[in-house]
Amino acid sequence: MKKFIFKLIIFVLPFLVFINLPKIKNYVFNDEICAKINTFVSNFNEPMIIVGGDSRAERQIIPKIMAEKLGISTINIGVSAGDIASFYNSLYKYNLLHKDVIAIISVSSVELNDSFINKWGIPQAYVSYMTLWDRINIFRESYLSVLHERFLLIINEIFTKKSSLVLNHNDSRIKTRGFLGVSGDVSQWDLSKIHNLQDDLEREWYFNSNYNGVSKRTFSKIIKKIADTNMNIVIFQPPVSLSWYKHIEGTYIDSIELNHSKYLKSISSKYDNISFIDFYTTQSTVYHDSMFDNSIHLNYKGAKIFTNTLLDSLIYNNFVE
Repeated sequence: MKKFIFKLIIFVLPFLVFINLPKIKNYVFNDEICAKINTFVSNFNEPMIIVGGDSRAERQIIPKIMAEKLGISTINIGVSAGDIASFYNSLYKYNLLHKDVIAIISVSSVELNDSFINKWGIPQAYVSYMTLWDRINIFRESYLSVLHERFLLIINEIFTKKSSLVLNHNDSRIKTRGFLGVSGDVSQWDLSKIHNLQDDLEREWYFNSNYNGVSKRTFSKIIKKIADTNMNIVIFQPPVSLSWYKHIEGTYIDSIELNHSKYLKSISSKYDNISFIDFYTTQSTVYHDSMFDNSIHLNYKGAKIFTNTLLDSLIYNNFVE
């Protein structure tokens, strides 16, 4: 009987480990975020502002402006397709979840779209916070491939030397402490030729949208974990170009963004140390189309104005001194 139990354990243990691999936390799963932190942070205990989230943080918030006006060290660890789980995991890994850190996080509606996950893949950090049932349900036939990808990412993170995870010295973000300035101008776009206002939504960002599923439940878990820290956290819904805003006003896309703002406001209000700033429903005419690289990303000129606007909002609402 003992031999049978022993053999059963030996047989079942690898399977249990493999199945629960997505629950392993403390990994960032994003070398780019790690490289930014290793490049810009020398004193992990000093007061600082850390900007993070997706590309609408990386391309739209300039740390130098905030640092100069507030006198606080500021870095931007936002990355393309970034997410709040990777942001939280990176701060956890580097012991940056302390009271002297102010976190400013861009949260776009796509992060809460289950259908987007099915079509384009999910940030591996998000998987850590899903239940087993949610993981199986959302990935269905691709669950084992997701586990395999996660295993390789964990192995890579374990054996990659910290010293090698830094930005290349030629990277333009070196001089701007993580900010990535882009150029572009949508003022000449003919939006009438963009057919994305139907219910089936050809634009991939909103493709077959489902904003009331696994992603939202997982997001709420991560928000609670962030709230349990001593940090002051500000999450924001970014603006869009004025022409695009007028183009989608009253459409299905507009309803998604409005509901997203409502949700972020609601969940933020549950926690004393989390604040929400809505730049979508309070769309400002100060952002001309010439300040946008595309319909949803500001160019460098727009980023300077947006950073100052965000900074004014932080000060006005007493989020920073």
